Amino acid sequence: MKPHTDRAHALVSYDWAPKIGGAHSWLHEVYSRWPEKVRVLTSTPSPDAEPAAAERAYDASRHGSLELHRAAAPFAQLSLLSPGCVARFLAHARALHSLTRPAPRSMIHALRSWPEGFTGLLCKRLYRGTKLVTYAHGEEILIARLSTQLRWMARSVYQASDLIIANSESTRRIVLDLAPTAKIVCIAPGVDTRSYVVPDSAIATCRAAWGWSADTMVVATIARMEARKNQGGVLRAVAELRREGLDVAYVCAGNGQERSALEQLAGELGITPWVRFPGSIGEADKRILFAAADVHAMPSVQLGEMIEGFGIVFLEAAAAGVPSICGNSGGQMEAVRDGETGIVVDGRDSANIAVALRQLALNPELRRKMGGNGRRWAAEFDWEKVCARTLEATRAI
Repeated sequence: MKPHTDRAHALVSYDWAPKIGGAHSWLHEVYSRWPEKVRVLTSTPSPDAEPAAAERAYDASRHGSLELHRAAAPFAQLSLLSPGCVARFLAHARALHSLTRPAPRSMIHALRSWPEGFTGLLCKRLYRGTKLVTYAHGEEILIARLSTQLRWMARSVYQASDLIIANSESTRRIVLDLAPTAKIVCIAPGVDTRSYVVPDSAIATCRAAWGWSADTMVVATIARMEARKNQGGVLRAVAELRREGLDVAYVCAGNGQERSALEQLAGELGITPWVRFPGSIGEADKRILFAAADVHAMPSVQLGEMIEGFGIVFLEAAAAGVPSICGNSGGQMEAVRDGETGIVVDGRDSANIAVALRQLALNPELRRKMGGNGRRWAAEFDWEKVCARTLEATRAI
């Protein structure tokens, strides 16, 4: 699509690369491909030397249509009862507006309803001709329900938004429960399918480094190590299959507060020789790990207000030709086609996870079929297509 020269775009996200998660990656991938320049308002540089150096290195490289402005002073506290907090919100709204001048019309894209969406809401209220697009991911809405202020903030933003982009139908329902008249479209995040075509030599090197038999079925998880991601359930399922004599091993990548507990659990289950904990890995190593694995498993569960809104990782595994096992809560079931690109399980029951793993371990042909289906499925979520869908949705408002 051709650019709209009379409309300027600004994006507000208080965290940004190189410190980003899945939600930030989603916006980065979409707006770096945008036909117009997109100016990003994010927090001021880190006061600590190491993160600040990483930020400078990131800022010095090219990021497509994105132009970064680290100009938003962090909040001392997030409370609308605090005059200082309100003043900071107003300052951020003015800074956001300044990034779109002198264009007669502007569109603000907010990472989520709070706190970024509230900054966008103030900008819309203060400056005529401003449109607001707010992203919804799932768990931030559930968290907002626990606080009167956050609930009010989120509802106000959703009601004022000209468009809400939800990552799944599950998230759309959560938004509508809070703001029934909200204008919502579902656009799932995507994947760079071309980058998941990995040379056979790299796959062979990766598998050899694990030190297991060529016939071992390798299960992989790449995620933050927190209870919601349920790596412990996968460990228990792997242990059950090994007790049955099946040659199954597990690569559990990532870091987080649960790592030491997971390592201890592997020891208690007696499967330490068949588990690897490589820690946090970069994008290139992640693609190789997926391609080298036989099954991807992240049967997430809902814990309190924490939920899997969608799960880009399932599309990444599919792009690598690897079937996934996902949980049956939140939006992850929309990222995996049950029986076609993977298997949906009750993540709260490790025996249920073991049933799915056993089915895949005993049927290599099923794994190959699901892997092929997964590649075709992932192609529907290539970032170029996601960007085109987002452009179409935003230009309709």
